[in-house]
Amino acid sequence: MRTSRQEAALCSGQRNKPPGCSHRCETSVVRKHARLSLLLLLLLPSAAGCAAFSRDAETGMIGTPAPRGVNGFRDRLRDAFSFGRKEQSPLEMGRRFSPEERREVELCRTTYEAGNYEEAIKLCRRATKKFKESSLGEEAQYYLAESWFALGRYAKAQDGYDQLFEDYPSTRYVEPATRRLYTIARAWLEVAEPGAQGTIRQVSGESGEGASESVAEIAGTGEKPSDPTLRVRVLPNFHDRSRPVFDTQGRALECLKSIWMNDPTGPLADDALMLTATYYQRHANYVEADRYYEILRDEYPDSRHLEAAFVLGAHVKQMSYQGAYYEGEDLQGARRLKEQSLQLFPVSHQNSQIRQDLDEIYLQEAERLWAMVEYYRRKNRPRAIAIACVRLVSEYPDTGYAREARSILATIDRSELVGLPELPELLEQLPEAPAGGPEGPAGQGPPVKAVSGSDVSGRANL
Repeated sequence: MRTSRQEAALCSGQRNKPPGCSHRCETSVVRKHARLSLLLLLLLPSAAGCAAFSRDAETGMIGTPAPRGVNGFRDRLRDAFSFGRKEQSPLEMGRRFSPEERREVELCRTTYEAGNYEEAIKLCRRATKKFKESSLGEEAQYYLAESWFALGRYAKAQDGYDQLFEDYPSTRYVEPATRRLYTIARAWLEVAEPGAQGTIRQVSGESGEGASESVAEIAGTGEKPSDPTLRVRVLPNFHDRSRPVFDTQGRALECLKSIWMNDPTGPLADDALMLTATYYQRHANYVEADRYYEILRDEYPDSRHLEAAFVLGAHVKQMSYQGAYYEGEDLQGARRLKEQSLQLFPVSHQNSQIRQDLDEIYLQEAERLWAMVEYYRRKNRPRAIAIACVRLVSEYPDTGYAREARSILATIDRSELVGLPELPELLEQLPEAPAGGPEGPAGQGPPVKAVSGSDVSGRANL
């Protein structure tokens, strides 16, 4: 019987190859390779040991297991350059601190409690670097900030508390740290705005008034600080070490933001939001004030500032309205909030003022339709004029704008309304002008000034 090699030589040596010879040659080569592969697979387990092939517990796949504790190439590279040092988690490090190291951080606390704040700062600085990302480092960072606060260096104390939140987001000192930040923010705002000190104290709950009267007058007295570095924020402060070098008011707002961002369920989160919103309202930044009032309404429905958030939130929305030729979303939002305030707080002493504001919003909405009528008149679009006038008379019949719209409808040629089958019937059914009601522009032309430029006050009393 011929071997595969002899058969291949015979096939290659013949000039006229018999049929099927090339197929037999290829088959013999494939069989030979299969035998060699099978032999190698049988020899590998005996050479590498029984654990060479194992099933991965997570993936269920069979393969060579990775070294214990190593997940990938980066981990192997890290272990190769670690020179035998095993990386430890912060919790493991905390459990393995020696008594001497614990006494080092305890010395920071006892030095602070003894009133030696300068020495406590030195000890805490050294401990925060040595025990970073550990329970001892957390304690040292807290007492470092506390020492700066005790010295009256509020800017450095704020930096210390912020660093505490950054390095230890779940710190056990979150409540005392937020209370310190709130105290710092109040102190800076009272210095920067002497006329608003009463408002700040009432927002903080220090007045004897009820919850619905947490803000007596948002606008304050308008008294300006005597220090030029407070009036002009870009001027550096080198004389008062309790304040930051630049922008005292901005740093105060950062303190308040840190409170409700790092402790959103804490006792001071809603106070911080309310104080921030009233600050922006005093400075006529109604868009930002509206944003913070909205957060307060949505996230803190049990807050004692809820009524103020509705009433003042509706007020700043109305003040954000720019006029009849601008977007009317703020005006609609103000109307919804004022109507909700009447429903949620039926015995509020602000309800009479809210009803007056709703009458003002009613006129402003009619003014927006009147501005549309005027626009189409300039464009000489009688069909559009008729539609806008009909809507104005139907929705706001007791305004001066409606009387003007009726006069315009009487002058429109009915032939211009061909193709609008329902409009003639609507013209016949329009309500008559009432004897009295809110006045519009009759005889004077439509006002286009925003509410912030009218006699409606920019202040709100709660």
